[in-house]
Amino acid sequence: MMGLAATLVLAALVPQVPSARPSHAAEPDSSLVADARTKPLAVREAIGEALVRSVRGGDSDRELFEARRLAAAYAVAWRDSFLLREVTRFTSWPVDRRAGKVWADSVRRAGIDAFSRDGAAAALAIWRRAFVVSEGVADTAGMAAIVGNIGAAFSIDGVWDSADTYLGRARVLAAAVGYVQVEANVAVVLGQGYEARGDLAGAREQYVRALALHERIGDSRGLAADYNSLGLLAEDLGAMDEARRQLEIALDLNRRDGRDDKAATNLVNLAGLATLAGDYARAEQFYHDALATWRAREAWADAADALHGLGHLELRRGDYPAAKAALRQALDIYDRT
Repeated sequence: MMGLAATLVLAALVPQVPSARPSHAAEPDSSLVADARTKPLAVREAIGEALVRSVRGGDSDRELFEARRLAAAYAVAWRDSFLLREVTRFTSWPVDRRAGKVWADSVRRAGIDAFSRDGAAAALAIWRRAFVVSEGVADTAGMAAIVGNIGAAFSIDGVWDSADTYLGRARVLAAAVGYVQVEANVAVVLGQGYEARGDLAGAREQYVRALALHERIGDSRGLAADYNSLGLLAEDLGAMDEARRQLEIALDLNRRDGRDDKAATNLVNLAGLATLAGDYARAEQFYHDALATWRAREAWADAADALHGLGHLELRRGDYPAAKAALRQALDIYDRT
C-alpha cells in the first residue's frame, strides 16, 4: 500500500504561471466552471496538453487561448489562481523559453518511467538534466516538481537525509508560487518516510496535511490515497473502527470516480481488517471482488497480492486445501512476473 501513494507522487503532473482575475476575453462561462468543479483533474490535464500543443505544431494562439479559458474556469471553481498565473506567464514568454519548459516537463515524465523500469540512478540522471533546463528558463513550478520527484525517489529507496533535503526544497519552491499539488505530494512522501522509520504520529500529521491540500484543489484521486494511508495507519495503531471508516471513504471516492483498480486496493485492505475481526465471509467477498477487477485488467501482480491475502484468510479459518490453492496461484504469478 506504500506503493499506491508513491505512484501518485511520482505520477506525471501537468506543468502548472501574481493572483489576478481572468481577462474579459478569457472569462469562463458557467458550464465550464461547473466542469472544472466536477472534473478538476481532467481540466488540469487539458491545460497541460494545450500548452504542449502550442509549442509542438498546433495553432499557438488558439491553444493558448484555450489554456487560458480553462485555467480561468479552474480559478473560479476552486479559488486557486495558480494555473491561470502559470498560463499567463507561459504566454508572455518567447517561443524558445516555452519550448524549454515543455521539454523539461517531458523529460521529467521520462524520468518517472525510468525510475519504474531502471531504478533511482537512471531516473536521477534524467531529472537533473530536466532541472538544469527548468532553472535556465526560471520555471519555479517546474523546478519544484522535479526536486519533488528526486526527493520521492530517495525516500522510496530509504535514503532519508537526501530525501528530506530535496523534499524540503520542493516544498519551499512550491509554496513560493502556490503550487498546491506539489506541496501535497511532498506531504505524502514525508508521511511515508516517517511511517517507514516508525514515527507514526509524524506520518499521520503529514497525511492529514496532504488531505487538506488535495481537498483545496479538488484532487479526489489524491484524497482517496490519503484516506487509504490514514486507514492503514489507524490499523497499525490498533484503531480498527477508525481504520475501517477511512478505508471506506477511500473506496467510495474511487468507485464514484471510476477508479476501479484503486478501489480494488481499498477492498484488499478492508478484507485484511475483516479477517482480523473474524468476519471471514465479508473478507472473502472483498478479496474476490478485487481479484475480479485485477484479472479483468490483467494486473497480475495486484491479483497475486489479493490471492496472497486470500490464502492467509483460508489459513485462519482452517481450510488448508483452499489456502494452499490460493497461495500456489499467488506464487505462480510472482514467479511468472
